Amino acid sequence: MAGVGHKRAIVTGGSSGIGLEMVRSLAAQGAEVTAIARDESRLAAARDCGARTVAGDATDADLIASAIDDIDPDILILNAGARLVAKPLDRQNWEDFSAIWNTDVRATFVGIQAALDKPLRPGSRVLVTSSGAAMVMSMPAIKPEDLRMSGGYIGAKRMVWFMAHQANAVSRERGLGIRFQVLVPAQLMAGTDLGRSVAAAYAEAEGITIDEHILARYGAHLEPRQVGRQVAEWLADPAYTPGVAYGIRAGMQPFPLD
Repeated sequence: MAGVGHKRAIVTGGSSGIGLEMVRSLAAQGAEVTAIARDESRLAAARDCGARTVAGDATDADLIASAIDDIDPDILILNAGARLVAKPLDRQNWEDFSAIWNTDVRATFVGIQAALDKPLRPGSRVLVTSSGAAMVMSMPAIKPEDLRMSGGYIGAKRMVWFMAHQANAVSRERGLGIRFQVLVPAQLMAGTDLGRSVAAAYAEAEGITIDEHILARYGAHLEPRQVGRQVAEWLADPAYTPGVAYGIRAGMQPFPLD
């Protein structure tokens, strides 16, 4: 297995949640990691594990292009995202509904374009964070009503997934040799700020606890640490190079989705 040691990695949204766990796992394997996030104070945890940090907005095209120029990464992880406002459709305003599009989708768009425009070197990997919620209309195990408080989140997370396929097409047409892939956490994670807030909203609506909601729907908790560890292993293992999207669930190895 080829390792990630001595490779250069950028992780956007690297100050908390699965972003921070990916920073920790990559750094632990010897990669030179740069974490980008808006809140300088929250980046302290990334610095504690040996990562370089940049305080800034991942939707800022100039900032991302500059970071890519300066670092010339082998691995670019586009993980930055907004907090989902978990409300039924009739209680959301347009700002609530579109927040994920204006952050997650825009940051993915900016990062993908920067990777293609530089371009990154052949063999580089770009990893986009999506969500199992993006499968709701194509996976019968998830009823649309079960995600009734997700607003624009589902479409946004499907869009970033699709953008990876578009980017792969550009990479092939231009002979760049850059591989764009998609990370799909296939269940809510109460161990992240986003996952806990969403689980709390659904649990309240159902009149149960967060733990009861997670265990009833998924059977086990997916911990951010598992995601971080498995992403680092995935990036180091050539067996995961061919596919585009890989799902992660509690207690399971990453599995191909397309």
